[in-house]
Amino acid sequence: MHETLMSLIQLQMIDNQLLMIQEKLGDLPAMVQGLKEEIQSKKESIKTNTAAVSDLQSKVLVSKGKIQDHKAKLEKYQEQLYLVTTNREYDALTTEIDYAKSQISEAEMTILESNEQIDKLEGSVKVDEADLADLLEQLKEAEEALADTVKSTESEKELLEDKRNEALSKVPKRFYQTYERVRKARRGLAVVPMERGACGGCHNRIIPQKRVEIQKGNKLIVCDICGRFLYWNDDNGE
Repeated sequence: MHETLMSLIQLQMIDNQLLMIQEKLGDLPAMVQGLKEEIQSKKESIKTNTAAVSDLQSKVLVSKGKIQDHKAKLEKYQEQLYLVTTNREYDALTTEIDYAKSQISEAEMTILESNEQIDKLEGSVKVDEADLADLLEQLKEAEEALADTVKSTESEKELLEDKRNEALSKVPKRFYQTYERVRKARRGLAVVPMERGACGGCHNRIIPQKRVEIQKGNKLIVCDICGRFLYWNDDNGE
């Protein structure tokens, strides 16, 4: 059999085994990554809402100070009302009193609205913190499962990768490029045996002349339909 074809067959067998190892991991790698992204999103939400609560609490303190200030002024203006002697002074004081009252009312409304927002945000933070604790636990379990699976296949994978590199060293670059291109396009299969006069990959019939060439194994033959490398298998009952 052609040396490059033998190496390609070996390469395909090794890649099949590596794929089986990858399938053992299942969706664990994607699950771990998804959990990490969700955890990061929760952390950012908690950080944003906590900062918003802090800003609103500062706003409440400022408004409380404003109320105290205007109440003091209001008390002073109301005392002065009894001392005025002209209508002009009276009108000026009542204007100041009305302004102080409006500022107190405005500050009280700000406090009310801010406290409502604070309650909502603190509620969201509590929910996010509970979700975060649950996600962290899920991540821990997923990472442990992934680590166990990786550990159980690590030595086998390393051995297969060494064999793959050895087989790869015997395949000319242009044939390896074709192999990889076809393998990616054909669900991981780039080298298949001829089966009952047809391609073992796409099952399309092979012309008699090519069948003879495949059986001889003296050169590389590819399927005219799917582009896979074809070889003769003595055990296929041809």
